[in-house]
Amino acid sequence: MRTFKLAVVGGGIAGLAGAREARLAAERAGVPLEVTLFEASDRLGGKIWTEHIDRVAFEWGPDCFLAAKPRGVGLARDLGLQGDLVSPGPLGGSTYLWLKGRLRRLPPGMVMGVPTGALSLLTAVRDGIVGPLGALRASMEPLLPRPRRWRKGDPTVEEVARHRLGTQASSRLIAPLIGGVFGALPAEVGMRSALPQLAESRSWVLTMARRPTSSGPVFYSLRGGLARLVDAVVTHLPAGAVRTGETVTRLSRQSGGFALTTPGGVHEADAVLLASQAHAAAPLLHEIAPETAQTLELIRYHASAVALLHYEPDSVRRSLDASGFLVAPEEERAVAGCSWLNSKWPHQDYDGIWIRAIVTSPGPLAAPDEALRSRIAAEVNEAIDARRSPEEIRMMRWRDSQPVYSPGHAPRIEAALSNLPAGLALAGAAVRGFGIPDCIATGEEAARRLVEGLASTP
Repeated sequence: MRTFKLAVVGGGIAGLAGAREARLAAERAGVPLEVTLFEASDRLGGKIWTEHIDRVAFEWGPDCFLAAKPRGVGLARDLGLQGDLVSPGPLGGSTYLWLKGRLRRLPPGMVMGVPTGALSLLTAVRDGIVGPLGALRASMEPLLPRPRRWRKGDPTVEEVARHRLGTQASSRLIAPLIGGVFGALPAEVGMRSALPQLAESRSWVLTMARRPTSSGPVFYSLRGGLARLVDAVVTHLPAGAVRTGETVTRLSRQSGGFALTTPGGVHEADAVLLASQAHAAAPLLHEIAPETAQTLELIRYHASAVALLHYEPDSVRRSLDASGFLVAPEEERAVAGCSWLNSKWPHQDYDGIWIRAIVTSPGPLAAPDEALRSRIAAEVNEAIDARRSPEEIRMMRWRDSQPVYSPGHAPRIEAALSNLPAGLALAGAAVRGFGIPDCIATGEEAARRLVEGLASTP
């Protein structure tokens, strides 16, 4: 049997996981397979980017992944890293909300901002997050019908949240959480595309109240940083299989397969897995899948900035007794949320106090670096009641932080996938689901389908 060739375009976690899974699937099927991964930049991991400062791991991209989604924990275990999985410390289970000039603790008993009982709403009233009328309106949610006009469409999260919980609870409980997860305002996010389970439920409150609960951690990270997951996958690929700094500039059909053009020449492949960002994959598909290319070109990405602020211990007067805080959009601040790293990840040996701030609003992001750093420092200083400004501020900008799951995203992606020719697959955050586990799953699933196709080749 001849040796088949699989090309993977994109060296983020979706592409890496796909390359690894393709080799395993080929071994199971008895199919000889050569895998080559092309990454345009000089580093692997995509949004996973760990930097060590004084031997302590800091994340410029995601700093954890959901425990409930299986392929994050699953891949770590497959790679022998299960002993290094770490979860937030005892203070990391709660979060504050910046609202009306001060921090207010978000009540327990809420899931994605949805109250699951009367106590959580009463606590929100007591702490000034919502007023009595706002809480009363939210408490009526289980009694409300689903509007007919939404039964087949994809309304925005904001539209549905306001209908179900009222304007005040929507803007102060749902919006900050949606912004933290999706990096976008609820008015930009399609309900069925981003939150399909809630979109199909008759009642948000009852659905969240009846959800299966787990006594285990909600989030995991890795001791030493999430880049260890990337490094471990690479060690399972053959030497020479990964080519960084090599951009694929054209993808075309040839007899029995594909041709990938790079500055280094033309590479033949029997199958191709595109695991790059949508706007990078689209130009490669103009020749062979123009309808899919058009769909990918329509996907918007939000920019963001991540800042690491270092304080001397005696300069912070506020007790950092939570994982951090989110900011209500109505506050119109630059910082969308902060992690208090000493409290969130106490397993790390921090020197002083470190705070990680995220900016997602286009207005503040348009400012020059120095102006943005100053604004971030001023807002964080106020929130933590700092005596002095931080000793150090490090910042990184992401031009394309996250794809926006705008209304209609899910059916458009399904149509785009159905228009792909045999032997070609897509993976990554723009395809299905957010976060590290979903990206891993999309890469692995796509790789298995491609190997199955190769195994059935006459």
